[in-house]
Amino acid sequence: MLIQITQHNTVIDQGNKFVIESGGLKSFLSYRIDGNSIDLYCAYVPEVLRGNGHAISLILFALQFAVMNGLWVKPNCEAARAYLKYYPEWSYIIAR
Repeated sequence: MLIQITQHNTVIDQGNKFVIESGGLKSFLSYRIDGNSIDLYCAYVPEVLRGNGHAISLILFALQFAVMNGLWVKPNCEAARAYLKYYPEWSYIIAR
């Protein structure tokens, strides 16, 4: 299990999703690894936790995870696509 503490959140890698637990609620970014790519396919943050940076922490963690493991990123969830559009400096790891 890989754990990273970001500025505001602790992200836990549960093997098929990255998770932040807060107040008994879980925010997550589901992923699957296929060969040399990581498919980020489902992000969820409970409504009461939105605006706390959970989605950004999860996506940034996933991108760092991809770089550290030599993986291409498939941003198949809307949150990951939006993040990567806003931060084009990550475009070098997006699967074509």
